[in-house]
Amino acid sequence: MHPIQWNKKSSVFIILIIVIYLLLAIITLNYGYFWDNIQQISKEAHWFFQTNFQSLIMPAQNSSSEIVATGYHPPLMGIMTAILWKVFGYKLWVSHVFILFWALILFFNVWKLIRLIFEEKFAGWVLLIVLLEPTVLTQFAIASPDFILFTAFIISLRAILEKKPLLLSIALIFLCGINMRGIFVGVALFVSYFYYVYSQRNTKFSWRAFFKILQPYLPIVFLLVIYFVYYFNERGWFFTSNLEHYSTPTSVDKIIKHLAEFGLRTIENGRVVIWLIGFYIAFRLFKFKTKLSQEIKTLFLFWFLITGLYVIFVFITQMPFSARYFMPQFFVLTLLVLWGIVNFIQQKKQILIFVIILLFELTGNFWIYPDKIAKSWDCTLAHLPYYELRKDCFDFIDKQNIDYSKVSAGFCLYGDRKFVELNHAGKIVGDKPNRKFYIESNISNTEDSLAAAFKDVTKWKPVKRFQKGVVFLEIYEQVSNKNLMK
Repeated sequence: MHPIQWNKKSSVFIILIIVIYLLLAIITLNYGYFWDNIQQISKEAHWFFQTNFQSLIMPAQNSSSEIVATGYHPPLMGIMTAILWKVFGYKLWVSHVFILFWALILFFNVWKLIRLIFEEKFAGWVLLIVLLEPTVLTQFAIASPDFILFTAFIISLRAILEKKPLLLSIALIFLCGINMRGIFVGVALFVSYFYYVYSQRNTKFSWRAFFKILQPYLPIVFLLVIYFVYYFNERGWFFTSNLEHYSTPTSVDKIIKHLAEFGLRTIENGRVVIWLIGFYIAFRLFKFKTKLSQEIKTLFLFWFLITGLYVIFVFITQMPFSARYFMPQFFVLTLLVLWGIVNFIQQKKQILIFVIILLFELTGNFWIYPDKIAKSWDCTLAHLPYYELRKDCFDFIDKQNIDYSKVSAGFCLYGDRKFVELNHAGKIVGDKPNRKFYIESNISNTEDSLAAAFKDVTKWKPVKRFQKGVVFLEIYEQVSNKNLMK
């Protein structure tokens, strides 16, 4: 491990990161909620805000309420957001300023973690590479719960390596309280923590030592048990048959497609260069039987555990993957690859390779797939024009006095506008293409059959198109009521 040092060279990298994040925070300060954040932050926060925290449990998914529970995700994010609205006001900037606060915590802890593994001359480059990764940067821009999850993971990992059980206990509350994926990460961290402690003791297993290791986990385990027991008592089991994502695949073809999706999400947005170098580093490790420190072994163990869990999900669920799901394990993989570059690549080439990795991952914000391949828009800054286009689109609808009861749209655009904009309450857009007007957008990842229908001039005619960069929104009008789709 290396002691924490600060010098002019380190300061340049740290200041650059802070400036980039501050500029992005200013740009996105009043942007609405995006993608899954509409449910996981806004809708759940509205429940607590409107009911004055009378119940932890939201209405069931089969209810007629506009706000329904996800159930398997603990409600910490909604609770925190509602409290912030009560204190600072019902404003969009509240969420973005809150996530900036978490970003500052992330910078500090990433730097401390990096300095446990890398020498001073490499630390700044590692900092740039891990914090300018497109998914991490975009999750910050949209004020995502997964950014807090990621920050809590970094703190937890640092606490394990620095042997700080109190810090670990606090971090685990945020890690496992944000959503179910955080719980998965927490379990993998526990196994890694157990290994790390025992690998340094060189002693036999004892229950007394085991319970000492378990102590930092007791607060979050206690809180989760209370929440889930309460939820099951009120709502019953949340993985019901109507949740297609968590049902088992029904054919080999679906498993193959799911595996392909998993592969794509793990390498997209510039991540592929880390994987390619990683294969070379792995080859060198096995070839020369390199002796690893306990810290590096612990990182490898965590990566194998959490990655293996998602591989299992490929075969037992139909859960759609997003690049943001893999932020913790990809961060660890990146650290391991960069460590390998420092240890197995000639010194004169090391910085050059760091620069190439950095430039290549920045191109990840420009990875745009053909129309029939779904894009994780919440993992790329290429989506940023959407907010302006959304405003222009709805301004057009308002100026044309189009009745909202006659308008439907795809994912991210349907529903009550208040959940996205904290404004225009009651202007509700339908979610099925059975109304007179439909707002299509590539942000919605429109189903192939519906996208093809919009090209059929006998069914739909384009009314107005809004486009900036690679993002577009287009309003279509039904040609005839006979062609209404159910």
